[in-house]
Amino acid sequence: MKELHLTRTDFEIEWFSGSGGGGQHRNKHDNCCRITHKETGLRAQGTEHRDRISNRRDAFHVLAARILDYYGKQGAQGRRTNGELVRTYHAPRNEVIDIASGRRQAYRKVVVDGVLGEMIEARRDAINERKFRCG
Repeated sequence: MKELHLTRTDFEIEWFSGSGGGGQHRNKHDNCCRITHKETGLRAQGTEHRDRISNRRDAFHVLAARILDYYGKQGAQGRRTNGELVRTYHAPRNEVIDIASGRRQAYRKVVVDGVLGEMIEARRDAINERKFRCG
């Protein structure tokens, strides 16, 4: 998985006024937040609260999950090394499967939390075992 080092310059933050419930404060002040990740073009909005801090926090939480999911899919799903499928990622089933070892782990643990070490170790063991049997 690609290592991510994000800074404030990687994002564009826009503020706008909300609509609907929340009264005059929400409707006349620019409290709603839209954040765009410049590299991927992914966006998230925070519009639920009356204050800027809460809306910005909510938008960043949603955007962070989308960015991790994007790089998880781009970085590994369908990626082939020398014509070989490495791993499959299936978010709805909350499952990541390493093809060589057959190891299964929770999607959230691998993609969101970034804990990939066990998958890599199981893959190395499976490949080394295969080489030992064949060689």
